[in-house]
Amino acid sequence: MIKMAFGALRTRPASFVGLASALFLAVSAIAMFGSIIAVAVSSSGGDSDLGAIGGAFGEIVMIMATFVAVTTLGFAIRQQYRELALLRTVAATPRQVRRLIRFQVVGLILLVSPPAWVTGGIGARVFLSALVDRGLAPAGATVPGNPLPLFIATLATTLVGLLATIFATWRISHSTPSEAMTETSAETSRIGWFRVLLGLIVVGGVGMLCSFLVDRDPDEAAQAALLGALALMIAVALLGPLLARIVVTLLGLPLRLFRGGESGGWIAAVNMRGHAHRLSSAVVPIALLVGLSTTFLAITGTIRHQMVGALPDAVSDTDVWLRGVEVAMLALFGTVATLNTLIALTAARKREYALLTLIGATRRQLVRMLAAESVLTALTGVLLGIAIAAPVSVAFALSLSDDPIPYVPMGSYAPILIGAVVLAVVTEMAAGLRIIRLDPASTVTAP
Repeated sequence: MIKMAFGALRTRPASFVGLASALFLAVSAIAMFGSIIAVAVSSSGGDSDLGAIGGAFGEIVMIMATFVAVTTLGFAIRQQYRELALLRTVAATPRQVRRLIRFQVVGLILLVSPPAWVTGGIGARVFLSALVDRGLAPAGATVPGNPLPLFIATLATTLVGLLATIFATWRISHSTPSEAMTETSAETSRIGWFRVLLGLIVVGGVGMLCSFLVDRDPDEAAQAALLGALALMIAVALLGPLLARIVVTLLGLPLRLFRGGESGGWIAAVNMRGHAHRLSSAVVPIALLVGLSTTFLAITGTIRHQMVGALPDAVSDTDVWLRGVEVAMLALFGTVATLNTLIALTAARKREYALLTLIGATRRQLVRMLAAESVLTALTGVLLGIAIAAPVSVAFALSLSDDPIPYVPMGSYAPILIGAVVLAVVTEMAAGLRIIRLDPASTVTAP
């Protein structure tokens, strides 16, 4: 199994670029905040504030890394799905398939760890310097040369990766060999009842959480709101195909009515409705980026807007600064997930584009279709992201006052929304334009 795992890494490195990037980012970030905790431990008497900052950021990194690792690992598995299905048909057990994927994940973590340690160490020094400048760390504090945080980062990322394999390998390891082979040539149009039930249970749990945080103090309410947003992100991932199809049906209505079947926009709207699972995979990373960013900004903005004068300026400014770092960290993970997802999805459709060309679709229609699909994908992800943030943000606003409208600073929020849309559109268009230049006959007959 080890030989097969590393053989796949050598022969198909492009399939693992997204996963490697996510794991590299995870090791770097955990090493960075682990080093901050080491600074707190090594300081005389310990620095509880510094340790709390490192621990809080490390917790967020672990959650984000798990979510992004599941997404990117899912695509790495999809790229080799046919080979894995063939292994199942020649008597490989589900346990052996899962072990193969685990070896691939661990191999990538060992590969990216050394450069990630360097990056994490540099980040820790820069972050510590900023904390010292703002009075959140003692003057003269330095990052110790203890390698323990680096090894812990690799170990923690390994645990994240192994956890991701449980979710990412569920379908290939729980389907029969014949079902696995069938899924390599056709996309299922339904989601299982258990998945729907679990998603609805998560949504119900978030509703209870929102009721709980209304009567809490700002710190507890902020943490509960973030937890609720993460839970809703899980619900969106579970119910993604259903939710994405509903949203894209509404957004795509003008395109379906415009110029009938001669329009590339019509082709895009109908095509996306018919591939709900693929659409869900594309919009969930965008929703992740927008949803959690919106929640962070709503929490920070509402605190500053509704509690002016109630908190010392230093406390408020510090909270805003730290929330800004959280948003930046979130943007990094969200960008990695979005780029990898959209590039992999678009590349996997090269035969589809080739077939459309062979049956008479013009290049102009394909470009229009790509443009319409990319815009629909981006807007669907943005709307789902706002839907994730809305309930917890309203509940948080009610925890501070009787006003249910959270305050979101548009000066910080608009660049996130615009950036998410531009990132999605440019990535999908660039990958698609490259593919439609390929010779259609050769693409269709290629293995």
